[in-house]
Amino acid sequence: MESTDVKSVENVNDEVDSKILKQLEYYFSDTNLPYDKFLQNEIKEDDGWVKISVLLTFKRLASISKDPLVIANAIQKATSSIVEVNENKDKIRRKPEKVIPIADQEYLNEMIERSIYCKGFPKTATMDELLDYAASLKDFKITKVIPRKQKTKEFKGTLYFTFETKEQAEAFLKLESVKYGDVELEREWEKDFLDQKKVEYDQKLARKDQKQKAETEKYFKKGYLIKADNLTDAVSVDKIKEICSSYEWQVAFVKINEDKLSAWIRLKPVTIAEELLKNIADKTNDLNITFSLPEDSVEQSVLNEMTKEMKGILQMKDKMKRERNKNKGAKRFNNKRKNEDSNSANKKLKTNGN
Repeated sequence: MESTDVKSVENVNDEVDSKILKQLEYYFSDTNLPYDKFLQNEIKEDDGWVKISVLLTFKRLASISKDPLVIANAIQKATSSIVEVNENKDKIRRKPEKVIPIADQEYLNEMIERSIYCKGFPKTATMDELLDYAASLKDFKITKVIPRKQKTKEFKGTLYFTFETKEQAEAFLKLESVKYGDVELEREWEKDFLDQKKVEYDQKLARKDQKQKAETEKYFKKGYLIKADNLTDAVSVDKIKEICSSYEWQVAFVKINEDKLSAWIRLKPVTIAEELLKNIADKTNDLNITFSLPEDSVEQSVLNEMTKEMKGILQMKDKMKRERNKNKGAKRFNNKRKNEDSNSANKKLKTNGN
């Protein structure tokens, strides 16, 4: 009986050690460490070493064991691990010979090349359950599990599995069936999924831009915007308007930009800006202000902003008008009520007098 109990305890300890090792190897892995800013800052402080007490602030490790000595011993036993423990058993680091990859775009692209997008997980699934599922796929070594989340941080039910090699990822994709519980998982290359999402995003932006453009055209026509540059603090809206007037430009609006060095001049839709600038090509002004046509995309962007401002002004005016009408209505009601009360009082006086 005693021998069985000892073996049972040993099995439990081995299981805990295995979980500790797996978690720490993930923290210091190629797929996590290059992107973990917190750990990156820590390893710079002490030749790569990170205090176990610091690592225990990570909830997933602390959920396995909160005992620093247990964690240190688990790493010490694992001689072939990518991590090691110091002599005092209070710090852990990635072995110096295991060079940390540089987290550049090339490395990210290489990771994406061996990653699979999967859909069909319950939105209630926890990270532990997803990691356990990844570990249950015995024929594959999944080095990273990246759940996709809503803005509210809730799990979307989709994720990326990053495999040790592209060949493993391809073999996983070619499996006839992969299930999570009773649900068949939809699978495709992460790169293909991201490409499709980019297409959808670009289409969404195009629709938004088209809608904004149509909205702007209700207020402003293109071709009547001029940019003024080389402004100084002494240049005011009125000064710019004076110069425009000297050129016989019909100006609707002038706005000095935040940098105070440039301004936008919106003309009345009489003569296009290009023609006006041709007419003053050989002219100068006392303030040495230069005038130019904006690029098409810049003009659209500026007019979009002006449209937002215009709509805001109109909405404010409309709100103020409603408030005035509301106050007038209340005033008329109060006057009517006073008249009724006065008439009622007069009737009572007459009745009492009779």
